[in-house]
Amino acid sequence: MDWRNKLDLIQNKIRGQLHARKIDDLEGVYQLMAEFDRDNSGYLDKDEFQKFLSKIGVFLTTQELRAVYDKYDQNKDGNIAYAEFVNLIRENMSEKRINVVRSTFSFLDQSRQGRLQLESLYRLYQAKNHPRVRTRQKTSEQITKEFVNAISKRSKDGQSINEEEFLNYYADCNATLPSEKEEYFTDLLTSTWGVTSGADYVSPERLAQLEIILFEKIRQKTVTKDDEGKTAKKAFMYFDLENKGTIDIYQFAQALQKFGCVFSEKEIQALFNKYDADKSGRLCYDEICGLIALMGSGNNANVNPVFQIARAPPQDTLNRIRNDLIKKGQHSVIRMATIFTNSDKNKNGTLNRQEFQWAMKESGLLLTKTEYDNLFRYFDKNCDDEVSFVEFIAFVRKPLSQYRLDLANQLWNRISNGESQISSQLLKQYYDSSKSHDVNTNIKTVADANKDFHDIWKDIQVVNQQHFIEYLTDISALIDNDQAFEKFIRYAWK
Repeated sequence: MDWRNKLDLIQNKIRGQLHARKIDDLEGVYQLMAEFDRDNSGYLDKDEFQKFLSKIGVFLTTQELRAVYDKYDQNKDGNIAYAEFVNLIRENMSEKRINVVRSTFSFLDQSRQGRLQLESLYRLYQAKNHPRVRTRQKTSEQITKEFVNAISKRSKDGQSINEEEFLNYYADCNATLPSEKEEYFTDLLTSTWGVTSGADYVSPERLAQLEIILFEKIRQKTVTKDDEGKTAKKAFMYFDLENKGTIDIYQFAQALQKFGCVFSEKEIQALFNKYDADKSGRLCYDEICGLIALMGSGNNANVNPVFQIARAPPQDTLNRIRNDLIKKGQHSVIRMATIFTNSDKNKNGTLNRQEFQWAMKESGLLLTKTEYDNLFRYFDKNCDDEVSFVEFIAFVRKPLSQYRLDLANQLWNRISNGESQISSQLLKQYYDSSKSHDVNTNIKTVADANKDFHDIWKDIQVVNQQHFIEYLTDISALIDNDQAFEKFIRYAWK
């Protein structure tokens, strides 16, 4: 086998060796790497990295080491940052593992709020059933301490956690589990959360079977010239008495019965919950029909599905928006968020179609009517002709990757010197506009860049870490690569 093609195998072996050393979270990975960091720089050079690999039982040839080192040295500075290494071993979480995590979150989220309180999770977590405890490799106390420490760091508000943050916690666990440990991963979740003992639990495998059965029943009722999406929509429309384009759980159950699907109540609820992505208690059935149509398109080559997935991201439009924002400078996401907030006249976090269009134009984003419609339809999650502009802004800004988050936290620690908050005046003293991303990319002059930065902070007296990280997240959204972001972090701040 060519050594260049062995990278995935080597990476999987690294995960396996970390697991064998009873390292179950990223904290343990960081601690182990620190043992070989002679100057406490947060980086490993090639010699240190080789010793680290040897310590965990991964022995490589010179060519293999060079290939692995080049992969982990993302910014090509000759060193491997802890964050660079960790960021890559967190990748490639299998679809099965993702489904198990999402299914577990749904099981725990009984109220369908989309968030779980950390205090509640601490009480529900059954450390005694963890595979490490059952095999006497660790104590319940050790597992509990590791769990509380790791999952609390994934909570943005320090009090609760949403599905994505829950998934990120288990992506950390995935980083120290090789691919062949699929059953271990499933056991890890089901045993510590007791999901198999829940009366309402439906496994991901069974949920997939239900979808296949539903499709097959619809297919049987579809005439040759039609497609499955049309058949499904006719049935859903029949039970949509108010013609809103949405149905509730009871109407959904009636439609399933019409198709001839004899499912249990918990199975119907589980299927409904999967499609009810925003936890609103109603399904926009055009979206389901689009999925069904696409499933059926492979069965009859002469039939083109009449549905698209109704709220598939309008990627071309979003890319155009992003490119326009880049041209306006690194603070344009922040300005857009302010405009959208000011457009929300009744302060309920949503904008109607007219307000949304006005806010887009006020932000200097001029789109065609079709682009506005596609964009609005995608973010109108529950089909009530209102858009959550918070979700829209979040979609544009995207969260920081672990690598960028670590850089941001390192910068905050340097500026704040351990304090929980600092004055905006102190923050301004640390910033060098002449080395900003806008100036480096010739978008703005030093004077304009300096004015922009001061305008952003002019009405703010005190800055805490969360506020500062959110600010850097907005900047990061318009910087394409990690190297450029790191350059901004390291050189634009004195």
